[in-house]
Amino acid sequence: HYNERKSDIDKGIYACGDHSDYGLLTFLLTDGVPGLEVLIDGTWIEVDHIPGAFVVNLADMLERFSNGKVKSTKHRVINKL
Repeated sequence: HYNERKSDIDKGIYACGDHSDYGLLTFLLTDGVPGLEVLIDGTWIEVDHIPGAFVVNLADMLERFSNGKVKSTKHRVINKL
């Protein structure tokens, strides 16, 4: 559940600002609501909704356990509604 206010990136208003998760893995069941974006090679990419699918974010602890071989997923939520 994120901020319902419409995001305005130029004004710094996000449903959830960019961050990485501190645990090992984060599993998110897609629900058809757009807005989740991941940072890939410096570009924000919107995550597609696939019915019944999970999005798996690699988190900070996994990056530490792998000695940096696996990178934590930086992500944010943009409310476009």
